[in-house]
Amino acid sequence: MDAKNHPIVSTKYGPVRGIQKTAATGVDYYSFQRIPYVKSPIGELRFKDASPPTPWVETLDCTAQGPGCYQYSKLQNKIIGSEDSLHMNVFTKNLDKNNLLPVLLYIHGGAFMRGSSGVEMYGPDYLIQKDIVYVNFNYRIGALGFISFSSPELGLPGNAGLKDQNLALRWVVENIANFGGDPNNITLFGESAGGCSVHYHMVSDQSKGLFQRAIVMSGCVLNYWSVIPQRQFSERLATALGWNGQGGEKGALDVLMKADPVEIVRQQESILTENELENRILFGFGPVIEPYAKDNCFIPKDPLTMTREAWSKDIDIIIGGNSEEGLFCLSGIKEKPSIMSNLKDFQYLVPLDLNLVRTSQRCKELGLRLKKFYYADSDPSFENRDGYLTLMSDKLFLHGIHRTIYSRIKTKKNANTYVYRFSVDSDTYNHYRIYFCDKNVRGTAHADDLSYIFKNAFNDAPPKDSFEYRVMMKMVDLCSTFASNNGNPNGVATSEWKPVGSEIGPYKCLNIANDGLKFIDFPETKRMELWDSLYPKDQLY
Repeated sequence: MDAKNHPIVSTKYGPVRGIQKTAATGVDYYSFQRIPYVKSPIGELRFKDASPPTPWVETLDCTAQGPGCYQYSKLQNKIIGSEDSLHMNVFTKNLDKNNLLPVLLYIHGGAFMRGSSGVEMYGPDYLIQKDIVYVNFNYRIGALGFISFSSPELGLPGNAGLKDQNLALRWVVENIANFGGDPNNITLFGESAGGCSVHYHMVSDQSKGLFQRAIVMSGCVLNYWSVIPQRQFSERLATALGWNGQGGEKGALDVLMKADPVEIVRQQESILTENELENRILFGFGPVIEPYAKDNCFIPKDPLTMTREAWSKDIDIIIGGNSEEGLFCLSGIKEKPSIMSNLKDFQYLVPLDLNLVRTSQRCKELGLRLKKFYYADSDPSFENRDGYLTLMSDKLFLHGIHRTIYSRIKTKKNANTYVYRFSVDSDTYNHYRIYFCDKNVRGTAHADDLSYIFKNAFNDAPPKDSFEYRVMMKMVDLCSTFASNNGNPNGVATSEWKPVGSEIGPYKCLNIANDGLKFIDFPETKRMELWDSLYPKDQLY
């Protein structure tokens, strides 16, 4: 094989062979996929914290994509994946160690239960136009990545999936220079559960210093879903797989270790009770506050406390979300319209982290405050669902992001916090809304922004004379400028984006819309003030 079309690069663990490709945007680049960054967690290593890979001597063929972790695929309506999925992907135009480029390191989303780094969703074609190295990877998801037991003897406190991510960051720092990337100029970014993961790396001491700046998109550790409540989900899963309740946690683990991974995924999808669903608990396996401390404890305490103590107060970040995030919930109420008629006095929509008994007078009072704000004197129904979907935008995503912004203001050092709001509405390129919500509704749903940063399998690259193309170029410019301009996103796409100030209160955002970029007052301020009012001041930020 010729070296130009199939370059070989050395890594700390052994040589890998890539392949030259041409992006949909016409740019030539090198692709290295399926690079092992840890020892595969199969057999006796299932659920265990990952460790570095076994070195190899023969050159590994890294010219094709590997599988994702076991999961249920909504698109394919079946369970797909492999336990041998912990691979790194590097996309670069530059293999010159003397001309190192900024690194954009992406963590995929998927509610900690699904998703992968595959190019069918996260193709490099748009980002690779810029002088950056783009990297992404798989990590363990669902029960395979987030089983947690309280017994120290079992050595499974939880968060193996986040610890996979931490080892991925370390791999990049150690190896990316050989692919033309600068290990001292890494921008970590991610969306949804990936955005939440990025924020966890910002607040966990385990990841201190492994990256220089961050882009936090539509998810953060102050979203209530960032931590799974302690409800013995691991034991429940073992019971669903045939555990007879004998032998304590070890007995449950024995069943889980022997279980078919397809069955693990099938059962984890239905582990939540009706009451938990009513309380808007979204999934049974994800990040947990670890029940005891080990050397690599990733989440030792509640996320609010971790945010206040975060090592990352002195790094620049971009943070924000989409204008109609709550369209994410539309498919659920279409499948089950009774969700709307069962809202009662909205007490089940009151934030879980307030720790209020749902039948208490205080909880009912706060629920009615929410109901009045979003519905005035009308009754919720499927027909007037917009109030509910707006509420869910705020509850699931925007208020957690807002609290994170306030937390950054309160603990501000010399770092900047740039706030954005994505509000692009396209007939053809808002792929999440079109394929997972409803092609006939309008708005900018959760994950719609990804279609303008990454090439995906739903469409060709947008035509150059379209507003979608202009939006794509703006998004790519903002990300790459932030990475290459020492944490300042101003330059190519905009020159007016200012960071938030030093006082708690209303702030401005860069609004990204069909007609371009404008620096405006954050449009959802009144809604954020409502949610702020539900919290005692010492629990807000």
